[in-house]
Amino acid sequence: MKKWRKHIIIFLLLTCITGLIGCTRTRIIDKISIVHVFGFDLADNGDLVGTALFPEYTKSKDSDEIQYLSVKAPTGILLVRNMSEYTSTPVEISKIRVLLFGKNYAEEGIQDMVDRFIINPQVGTNIQIAISTESAKETLNIFKEEKSLTLADRLRHNMERHTLPNMNLHVFLNHFYGEGMDAYVPMVTTEDKNRRVKIDGLGIFKNNKLKLHLNPEQTIIFSLINDEKTEADYQIEVDESDRSENLVIRTYQSKSKWDWDKEGQKLKLNLQLEATLTHYPDRFNSEKPEDIRKLKKLITEKLEKDIDKLLALLKENEVDPIGLGNIVRSQDRSWKKDSFYELYPALPIQADINLEIIHSGLQS
Repeated sequence: MKKWRKHIIIFLLLTCITGLIGCTRTRIIDKISIVHVFGFDLADNGDLVGTALFPEYTKSKDSDEIQYLSVKAPTGILLVRNMSEYTSTPVEISKIRVLLFGKNYAEEGIQDMVDRFIINPQVGTNIQIAISTESAKETLNIFKEEKSLTLADRLRHNMERHTLPNMNLHVFLNHFYGEGMDAYVPMVTTEDKNRRVKIDGLGIFKNNKLKLHLNPEQTIIFSLINDEKTEADYQIEVDESDRSENLVIRTYQSKSKWDWDKEGQKLKLNLQLEATLTHYPDRFNSEKPEDIRKLKKLITEKLEKDIDKLLALLKENEVDPIGLGNIVRSQDRSWKKDSFYELYPALPIQADINLEIIHSGLQS
């Protein structure tokens, strides 16, 4: 009897659990407006302009229509409420994939947006943050014309295969609030001729304001220093008598090690890099060790110059997206933020590169 009673109790518990699961709140996809991309700009009167893109699920299943909606509000969180006044279904922001800031707004400061909107529990954590060189409203209108919601995919593709370092909301917030580092996000821009949106390097913040825009070439160098897996094509112009020739490598793996010399107050970067030769001048033969040594020397010298230029640019603008302050703090217990960043613009940094050509010869 006790055995049967035990089985009955287990059965009733499972029934209750199943019932509770069934009672969780569900939202039918065609009964809500799920925002995929949310853009923010600054209006002339100081209000925020919010622009949203979301798929039109309420039409036929075969429809590829995209809703484009732009409203104004004094604060970011009120934008959602104001948007609901123009939609036939509730506006849902928990599935946002990209938050896009217009450049003018980002230059004025995004502290309030981060504090009150981005870390709002209603907003999901699986989002990317980016900045548009034009207004976010204008950029999202182009996606509306394309009937496209692919901005998140373009950002992810460039992080996985090309020029951008790996970024997500966690990385952004860690750099935004962390000590000894500055936040950075992807930049996008619009080609004037064909009105297409493309990735355009990195935007670097100083505190909560956009301070510096790295172009795609500078972003590749930043990624090599900052990210262990960067698959990108790096081009070098090789001068030969009266003409210039191109040399291209594809990077696959990089590993950075920073060493702080407390006594000399200087940093040393040791960069180990794996790459393959994808294009090189005809006068070089990839089967000859001597030619490979010459190519490695050309590549290493150019990389060291580009790294020096990038570090000089970051120091000149007093931004620290690499997190050198945090790196030094981890190696020096006496580290003080104010003292370090007083030194930062003139901080000596030496870059040493160990390049390994893992295979070569796709084109010559």
